[in-house]
Amino acid sequence: MMARTSGFSLIEMLAALAVLAIAGMALTSAMTSSIRAAGFSQQVSLAGLAADNLLALNLAGEGGRSLRDRTGVYEIAGRSYDWRLEVGETADPQLTRITLVVEQNQQEQTRRTTFVRSRP
Repeated sequence: MMARTSGFSLIEMLAALAVLAIAGMALTSAMTSSIRAAGFSQQVSLAGLAADNLLALNLAGEGGRSLRDRTGVYEIAGRSYDWRLEVGETADPQLTRITLVVEQNQQEQTRRTTFVRSRP
């Protein structure tokens, strides 16, 4: 009778490789999702920063008075965003609603709304 040599059989090696391949695919999928989420987060953060900057510029430029609807393009960190400032009335005649919408590729990225009280 022949003595069995120590080591793994071919079937055991194939099973181990199959488990490693499945784990590798799961890790690759998780990393891809993580990279996509990080990119989306960066895009939304930059759009928010652009909206905050634009709102501050428009409010400071007009001193909060005589604001009007307007549009434009704003560039930040090598990205270009279309923006739209909407000025509307509220139930209080001395209070004005100002909404700034920031879009990229015709998809809304962020929206900021604030209220300005008229000065007598």
